Amino acid sequence: MQLPEVKDTFFEDVEIGQEIPTISMGPLSHTHFLTIASSHHDWYPGHHDVEYAREQGLPDIFMNTTWQCGLFQRALCAWGGPNSIPRRVKIKMGRPIVRYETVMTKAIVTGRRSEDGEHLVDLDIWMDKIDPSGNEIEKITTGSATVVLPSKA
Repeated sequence: MQLPEVKDTFFEDVEIGQEIPTISMGPLSHTHFLTIASSHHDWYPGHHDVEYAREQGLPDIFMNTTWQCGLFQRALCAWGGPNSIPRRVKIKMGRPIVRYETVMTKAIVTGRRSEDGEHLVDLDIWMDKIDPSGNEIEKITTGSATVVLPSKA
C-alpha cells in the first residue's frame, strides 16, 4: 500500500471541490482477511471461512466494517496531517469487499466552516473497487466526513 505524505493541511488552504489523496489497497489476500478478523476480534465466519460465506450466498469471504472505517480514517488523517481530527465519519456499505479485490479511498471537499473555535471541513467520501490496471470499476462504499484542521492564524 502506497501512502500519501503525512503533513499538515491548513484550513485556509482548502477549497471546495478539492480532492484529497487516495489510498489503494490490494489485491486483498486470504491472509489480509484473517489478520484483520483476528486483530479486530471479529470472528464472524463470513470474514474468514470461504465455505460459510458461499453458503450465505456471498461470492467469497468479505472484509469487515471496522477495516473500511479504518482505511477512511487513514486517508483523512494522512491528508489532514498530525494536527487534524476526524470529527465524524459516516459510511454506507453497498457491496462487500471480497478476496483478491483492490480498493481505493476517494474524497472531495464539499464545505468548510468555523464553529466554536474549530475549523471544520466537510467531505464526501467513497471507496471504489479498481481493476488490475488501476481503473475504477464501481463505487462500493459511500459516506461523508467532517475533519477539524489547524489554522495558520
